[in-house]
Amino acid sequence: MIGSKLCVIYFITWKKIERGSELNKHYKVSEEARNYARKVLRLHNYEKKQIKKIEESLRYPYKETDENVGGSRVNSNIAPQEAEAERVWTNEEFLATVKHVSVVENFLEDISDEAVNLIRNRYLSDNGSKERRPKELPNWVKVSKLVHLSEDACKKQDSMLVNYLAKRFNLK
Repeated sequence: MIGSKLCVIYFITWKKIERGSELNKHYKVSEEARNYARKVLRLHNYEKKQIKKIEESLRYPYKETDENVGGSRVNSNIAPQEAEAERVWTNEEFLATVKHVSVVENFLEDISDEAVNLIRNRYLSDNGSKERRPKELPNWVKVSKLVHLSEDACKKQDSMLVNYLAKRFNLK
């Protein structure tokens, strides 16, 4: 019973992945590319929160109050919000973060619900509420109990999904 359920999950996952990509082009993904994809998954919630913070700071910037009520000179910049927006959108690190978040969001939409459950339990278990980057991942025993699969099945599906994400980033 469990073996047939596992085969169905793999079949559904592969069919859903095949629809949205060129999986027919078989090329080996390097270990560095897999590690990079895992890092992007692990930092996804943190990066999403950082983008939201920057967008909020651009929408509602801090304004200094001019205590010189009757004075003749203004202390503040004329257009600080436009200058800050220009600085942020030309920052390559910020643009890479935006790309990471959008690619992972599209990736999560394209894979099956079981695969999303595995990814969420393994990599996205930290909801980004902490002000630091997540350091450790939940172990495979905990993840396998949450998704009701064996550890080996979880690892195989994880490696398949990480390879697919690395291909989404055009990594080899």
